[in-house]
Amino acid sequence: MESKFSARIAELPGPVWVFGAYVVSRMGEWAFGLLMQFVSGSWRLGGGTALMFLIPAAGVALPVCVLWGLVGRSPYGLSLARWYAGLRVVLHFAALLMLLFSGYDPHLYGGTEMFIRGIARNVVYGALWFLFLLYLERSRALDAAMSGERCDLPLWCVALMVVVLALAM
Repeated sequence: MESKFSARIAELPGPVWVFGAYVVSRMGEWAFGLLMQFVSGSWRLGGGTALMFLIPAAGVALPVCVLWGLVGRSPYGLSLARWYAGLRVVLHFAALLMLLFSGYDPHLYGGTEMFIRGIARNVVYGALWFLFLLYLERSRALDAAMSGERCDLPLWCVALMVVVLALAM
């Protein structure tokens, strides 16, 4: 017997599935990091530790909420996904500009490998998020799957997403 949730997931087009795989991967990385901290004995309880735990947890919870909004056909789901993808594009572009204009000297800091890797990562991820944003904006298949009432996100939600993404990226 198939659940209503899995039936709704099956109705969504392919790029949303790729986004779902990203969400699952991100949750797995976060859980593995917590497990390694716990196993190694470096898990300390205190105010600073709680804050250092909550920032990545919020960064993982945000794409989970975006995916949940898309799968649940929320009136805010498509708007939330568009804002999320757009903000990821902007943040990767800002990180790329920071790298390019940082005044990095490979002779002082031990080579160019990390510098080039950072540039390549931000270019590739920024381009992928931009393609996902274009898909969210122009897809007729997604519009058909998300039929129903649509609402725009309030500005306070967008501001909260900016803060969470900037801290947890």
